[in-house]
Amino acid sequence: MSAKIELVDLTNLPSGETFLSEREQAFFQTLQLSKRRKEWLGGRFALKTLVHAETGAPATEIEVLPQKNSGKPLLYVRGKISTLPFSITHSNGYAAAAITTDAWYIGIDLEKVTHRMDSWKKDFFHPSELVAQDDAFLTSLWTQKEAVAKLLGTGLTIGSFDVRCVEGEVQFFNRALEIYKQLGSPDITLQTPSLIDEFEFSVATGK
Repeated sequence: MSAKIELVDLTNLPSGETFLSEREQAFFQTLQLSKRRKEWLGGRFALKTLVHAETGAPATEIEVLPQKNSGKPLLYVRGKISTLPFSITHSNGYAAAAITTDAWYIGIDLEKVTHRMDSWKKDFFHPSELVAQDDAFLTSLWTQKEAVAKLLGTGLTIGSFDVRCVEGEVQFFNRALEIYKQLGSPDITLQTPSLIDEFEFSVATGK
């Protein structure tokens, strides 16, 4: 399965007025923190770039708006809800988006390689996942779990051991397994392409 990916530098974004719809601009004005505003804007710009290339729709006719009940984003193209699977992520000055046309579900995550405390490793990774211990491996493993959790539509609101990535193979347990079955038990492909130096990136697709 393949995914189309767009990475943007948050320090080099065009003005939101050039690519946001009126509804998106109204939502953007409700965001208070500068960091959050840049991340939100960058994620939308990256996604709109991909969707425009796929559909030909102008950026202002491509909208990413939160659902009223859950807050999860919905994609609209020319005023209609799109079924194009997509995912957005951001980390340390960058945002990325991905879409797929040959899978039903997608999740991505980007993280800067950082040294973290041992307690973090023990809290979030099952012993079976820890086939290495270096910072790059642990950061990559985190992005894998996050990408799969986004594919499920849960984010990391499920138990940290409920999604396990063991040498590139995904395993589900407890609540994550229930959700996975509800989605039809899709065949999941997990990839970790190199996107930018000093960062780890993962993309999970399911069909």
